[in-house]
Amino acid sequence: MLGPVQFVAFEFDSLDKFEGGIAEKLDELTSVAAVRILDTLFVAKEENGDLIALEAGDLGEEEGDELLGTIIGALMGFSFEGDDPVAAPEDVGQASAIGVTPDDIRRLGQQLAPGSAAALLLIEHRWAAGLRDEIFAAGGSLVTQGFLTLEGLTMVGAELAATAEAIEAIEIATALETEATLRSLQALETIELAREVESAVVARTVLGLVEAGIIDRGDLADAVDAVLEADQQQADQAAQGSS
Repeated sequence: MLGPVQFVAFEFDSLDKFEGGIAEKLDELTSVAAVRILDTLFVAKEENGDLIALEAGDLGEEEGDELLGTIIGALMGFSFEGDDPVAAPEDVGQASAIGVTPDDIRRLGQQLAPGSAAALLLIEHRWAAGLRDEIFAAGGSLVTQGFLTLEGLTMVGAELAATAEAIEAIEIATALETEATLRSLQALETIELAREVESAVVARTVLGLVEAGIIDRGDLADAVDAVLEADQQQADQAAQGSS
């Protein structure tokens, strides 16, 4: 089951603005487990009004996946020579009239000014798939979605920034606490292992004394405990002396 799929479009006033940095950032975004880039397409409006799809080579990039851009291209009405159009996956969860329609995407291409260009993305929000399914299972339905506008961000920008900083501080504190707990557990494991080794050495030594007839076999356990207790007392005294 796919997570919610978002369509994002960015307009550029010139093809000269297309540089390698965009592709690099897309690669970084793809590596994030919470989201996934399903498709990308770069288009340009020629001076005569024709809308054309750009390939990687047109942007000065290395050639990539031959199918890249075909899903968005199909939504925009493109047909790629030599390739059958790739349909978007059918299993997209509960249908909703809220969001961007194919007609909206086609109008976007028609409204581009001659000489301008656009970068179009289909982004899957994988993190939201489970939450969406639970909401739908409970009878909920989507009533609106979208990014907060600049006006909205301006109204609550300071509060959002403070909240983000607080969340980041909590995440850092939690990470540090987790690391400290792991270190403590590792230290305890080391101490327990040392005690086990020490007990084994003492037991073997005392057993040798029993075999030599110096200690009675019935007193074996008490003898081992006595040696270990004496060693612990010496360790405690040494620790007190060093402090």
